[in-house]
Formats: sequence, C-alpha cells, structure tokens
Amino acid sequence: MSDTRKTINGLRHYLCPGVPDYLPSVTSILSSTQSAKTQQKLAHWNIMNPGVADEAAARGTWIHEASENHLRGLRVVPPEKYEPFWKGVPEVIDNLLDGGRVLWSERPFNQPKWSKYVGEDGVGRIFYYDEKNRQGYAGCCDLIYMDHNAEIVLADFKTSAGPYSSRFPNKNTKVDEKTKKALISGVFKTKKTRLQLAAYKLAAESCLGIKINKTQIIVSTPLEEYQTQVFTFGETEVEKDEVAWLNLVNKYYTEVKPTTKD
Repeated sequence: MSDTRKTINGLRHYLCPGVPDYLPSVTSILSSTQSAKTQQKLAHWNIMNPGVADEAAARGTWIHEASENHLRGLRVVPPEKYEPFWKGVPEVIDNLLDGGRVLWSERPFNQPKWSKYVGEDGVGRIFYYDEKNRQGYAGCCDLIYMDHNAEIVLADFKTSAGPYSSRFPNKNTKVDEKTKKALISGVFKTKKTRLQLAAYKLAAESCLGIKINKTQIIVSTPLEEYQTQVFTFGETEVEKDEVAWLNLVNKYYTEVKPTTKD
C-alpha cells in the first residue's frame, strides 16, 4: 500500500490503492464529527491542563510499541514512570493468545499476502470504501488474532489514568466519588473505542478477506483494582457499533467534508 499521506483542513487523509479520493483516517472522522460543545470542552480542558494530553499520547505510544514487541517475543523493560501501566499487560496478552495465534500486530504478522497494506513507514493501514456513495476511511488497527476457539478477534490497546467501563455506576456501586466520576468518563471512552473497532472490523474484512467474530478493548491503567481491563464484544453488539460508525462516516461526508478545502 502506498504511504501517501495528506493533511486536509488539519485532518489526516491517506491515498489507498484503487480509490480515487484521499480517505480520512478513522481518528479524523471521530474527532471532526464530535458536537461543537464536546470540541469546546476538550479545547478548554487542554488549555487548563497543559502538557497532559501530550504526555498521555507519549505513554500510549510506548504501551503500543511495548505490546507489539512482547507479541514478537522481544524483552520489554518499562521506564519507571510507565511501570504501573505495564504491570499485568504481558500476562493478559499471553492469556488471550493462549492456544491461538497472531494474524496482525500493527502490520501483518506472518501473513505475506497482506504485505501490500504496509506503507513505506512500516505501518500497516487498511481501508474501507463504498464506491456507490464514494465514502470511506483508512486506519491502522492494533491487533488481530485467532483465539483458542478459532474465532478471529480484532483488538485495540488503550492506556488510561482511569478505568474504562461498559455501564454507568448506579447508586449501589460501592466506590468513592472520584472513582465514580472516572467510571462515568470511562463509559464514554468505551463507546468511542467501540466505534473505532467497528471501523477497523469493516476495513479488515474488506481488505484482508477475513471474518472478524469479536472486537476487544485491552485497557492499561495504573490502578490495582482496574489493572489491564479487557472488554469483549460479540456479534450483536458489533452490528450495532457498525451501524453507528457508518452513520458517523456519512455525517463526515455530508456535513464536515463539504466545508473543507483541499
């Protein structure tokens, strides 16, 4: 795959084989289709917390690279500041892959027929394109593996100072107020990541010719009680995520893209 990258109105786009237009990245669609209120809140938070987002991004990059190295059998020694985030991650990865095998880890894993999706920068990028509507996107998924039941799972690594959550805490949830707020925030983080996973699932099935049976979020946190969380989503849940994601893609092309200038 060609490693042609272009920034359009501050959003990353990629030129993909067989596609006449530059395709926006998955993260570009997610960020640009947020409500104006959400974008304003995020901008305000960044102003009030200078450097925090950059540090979180650096930490996330390290965890991704460390996870990939672990999958490839390389020894990983975390810097002291990342030790709480890395603790437990190797064991969880090994447990998930026990009796299975890796198919993709940032790029094809022992799958030479997929090498055309690797750019000159060594990053594997897959894409989805609807020729009829001329809508699509491109991106890089973290991990695709076959588990011990021969089901194919598409997973995404996340790092977070607080826990992710699949549901809002109720009045009977026995946690302190700080943790409760973190769990509420974690619900929205989980929802956003599920959309990202749905995007990569459609792209992987389109490009790689495989059927993804489940999607999965693997979350690294420094909190003992929420250390290395794993959320797995089955067919019914993923189908709903796909519908929600494709609605976002349509929103991008009908509301965001018309306002951009190449």
